[in-house]
Amino acid sequence: MKIGLQLPNYARWFRGDEIWTICEKAKEMKIDALFFVDHIIVTPSQYVGYGNGYMDIWTAMSYVAAVTNVQGWSPTLGQCISVIPYRPPIQQAKIAATVDSLSKGRVLIGAGTGYNEREFDALGLNIKERGDMTDEYLKAMIELWTNPVASFHGKYVNFDEMTISVRPTQQPHPPILIGARGKRPFRRIAEYCDGWVPADNSAKPEVMQRIDKEWGEINSLWKEYGRDGNPSLIVAPAFRQLTTKTEGAGETVVKAVVLEGEQNYITTYPMTHVDEMTRQIRSYGDIGAEMVVVHLPSFRYGEFDNKGMLLNQMELLAEHVMPKI
Repeated sequence: MKIGLQLPNYARWFRGDEIWTICEKAKEMKIDALFFVDHIIVTPSQYVGYGNGYMDIWTAMSYVAAVTNVQGWSPTLGQCISVIPYRPPIQQAKIAATVDSLSKGRVLIGAGTGYNEREFDALGLNIKERGDMTDEYLKAMIELWTNPVASFHGKYVNFDEMTISVRPTQQPHPPILIGARGKRPFRRIAEYCDGWVPADNSAKPEVMQRIDKEWGEINSLWKEYGRDGNPSLIVAPAFRQLTTKTEGAGETVVKAVVLEGEQNYITTYPMTHVDEMTRQIRSYGDIGAEMVVVHLPSFRYGEFDNKGMLLNQMELLAEHVMPKI
């Protein structure tokens, strides 16, 4: 089982020296992949809840690619997820090819259609067209990656005999995993993508059963479309705060944020014992996951500042979970 780590590219403290320190710790732990999340423009309330320093996902990946290059290690650089309709596909194809080239072939694209209607509106996009846009954008991007001189004609994208010039190191292109569920996303995986990166909000038995069932559906579709090999499954569990104490483990932690004197954002997450986290990761492996992306907290907590909290949580993962899986 491979372990990925969700980086807090949404937090304003996560810059410069802090990025170096977290990456150095991840290298020491032999983390297999570093993952990034995506938003472009949000409301003030969402800013508090989503993260108060959201970097552009591709720019952050490029920076971390350089940091890890200098540090002398080569984790996969993944996404949970990148919202494909948010960026023009020709430009997006060039950016992805550039980062893959600079990182020597380490990009893994986690593709999503998006859900935030306010964000779509602000970007001048129709959220009702996001599925069609995602399909067409991805197919146009694949054409640009796989053909030195490419042509494409669709509703949203049209060009004849043109090139983005920079080639991705991974050929024919970086792997594309879909971060959604349902008939259309599963068809998208089977038709022209490379796998699935579902989120798991609870790790309850019924959720595990659902992922297992849906993974079976994806593999059946994969065969129906005549694809060679097997699709990839990477599970991205929701936020977990790890503890070695039995007291409080399993309880729901409530974190309220106050903006301008009023409580306007509440988030909840499970306090998870390290042994329970080990069990959950093993369960994902039993389903067929090749990697689990762990999302650990980096807020100020007790004696810890933001960076200290994340380093503490990473240490708990390294000492009490990773040796057992």
